[in-house]
Amino acid sequence: VSLEGIYRANLNWEFAGKLARREGDARLSRNVGPWFDSTANFGSVQARFQTRYKWDALAEYRVLDVELDDSTREGWLVGVDRHISENFRIGLGYNFTSFSDNLTIIDFDQKGWFLNINGTY
Repeated sequence: VSLEGIYRANLNWEFAGKLARREGDARLSRNVGPWFDSTANFGSVQARFQTRYKWDALAEYRVLDVELDDSTREGWLVGVDRHISENFRIGLGYNFTSFSDNLTIIDFDQKGWFLNINGTY
């Protein structure tokens, strides 16, 4: 389950937030090993600044709470996007955390560069 909201404060600033929860059990391999609790909670807040030159800069603070090992991971994601048209933008960013906001991915090797493609209609 996830809930996401975006608020555009003015022509230049946009703020977003996301909350998500995954509940379930998992095993390390198919039909092998014991089941373990894979419940996780995710939250993020994002600020995006749009220039008049059709560039966006974004920063996102993220937190992941994993109930299996009772640990909390947190960190930052940053990126820049270029508006190609009114309804399409493409960008590049870097995830400084080891996790994704996609809670179906249960490993912690998500750190690194990413390509962002966004289209609206």
